[in-house]
Amino acid sequence: MNFDGTGKTIDLQGVASFAALVDVLSQELGVPAGKMLGQLPNGPDTFNQLLGEIDINSHGFARKLTLTCAPGANLHLRFSTTWGGERSHTMTSGVNSEFVLSASVEQVMPQARALARHIEDIFAVQDRMVTLGHSDKLGAAAVSVAQIEAFERQEGSAVVSAPQRQRD
Repeated sequence: MNFDGTGKTIDLQGVASFAALVDVLSQELGVPAGKMLGQLPNGPDTFNQLLGEIDINSHGFARKLTLTCAPGANLHLRFSTTWGGERSHTMTSGVNSEFVLSASVEQVMPQARALARHIEDIFAVQDRMVTLGHSDKLGAAAVSVAQIEAFERQEGSAVVSAPQRQRD
């Protein structure tokens, strides 16, 4: 095979680094990797954008992390958290944020586990913010003990803890 340099060129090493980053992040976050897409331009350039999505849904929150990058460019992270959608049959509330790291995927890859911890922290903040403005709905909510127990079994953790008795 003779490579003459014409046509579309794809930096497979860059694509592999991006796929590895998305894979490591999903493993560290404890969820399956979502979809990964690549977009090729119309001209004889390299690919111009990669996109990876990771969904983290639990405790009534729907979270999505979208990573985008281009060859040698900064890594973009978009965080989206919604609360109260399908399960509660009420109006959905949402919070979005974007981060642009001044580093490429190849530079971030050695610190992917640390990035996953930061991602968890960002989603924890968004989880707390997404319910703002809904205190009237939360205060008027009537949830039976059976519904709470069923939800806890489904999520695998206690949502409400039993009150602690004080010692005399």
